[in-house]
Amino acid sequence: MTDSLSGDLWTGERDSPADKARAAAHTVRERADEQARTGSQRAAEQVRQIADELSELAAQARADSPTRGLVARAADGGHRAAGYLDRHGLTGLLDDTQRLARQRPAAFVGMTALAGFAMGRLAKAGRAVGDDGHGDGQDGGRHSPQPRPDGVRQAAEHGTFDLADHPERTGYPEA
Repeated sequence: MTDSLSGDLWTGERDSPADKARAAAHTVRERADEQARTGSQRAAEQVRQIADELSELAAQARADSPTRGLVARAADGGHRAAGYLDRHGLTGLLDDTQRLARQRPAAFVGMTALAGFAMGRLAKAGRAVGDDGHGDGQDGGRHSPQPRPDGVRQAAEHGTFDLADHPERTGYPEA
């Protein structure tokens, strides 16, 4: 049984351990870069798909709906974000975020808090839309859940509180 150093010398390889470490680090860096590019492309695709769905939603909303303009702007922002990811990748996004945090720390903290609040509200809204209104067992299983439109379409067509199934979640008493 031979150790790796003597085996390398026996086969004619004379790389030092430092050279081998540099080569391994280079390989790891190349693989990480490739995975970052793949992840960036996948993220851009997903953002673009969501933006396309928002565009369709805005096109379906009534012309006098106040939500239509907001959804259209969100779709436009999504398309711009997808384009940015295509051009700069996740590394560029990270670099720009770090630059903003260094140059304007108060604005960065404020935007981070606002983004966290928005994500919390979206998660809460997603849970509310996922409820079918019959999961409490009070109907004795007599009623099957009715299919409902997705939350964004419902909000665009009817407003956010018109069809509230759970008034206790809105903070308003039941009528």
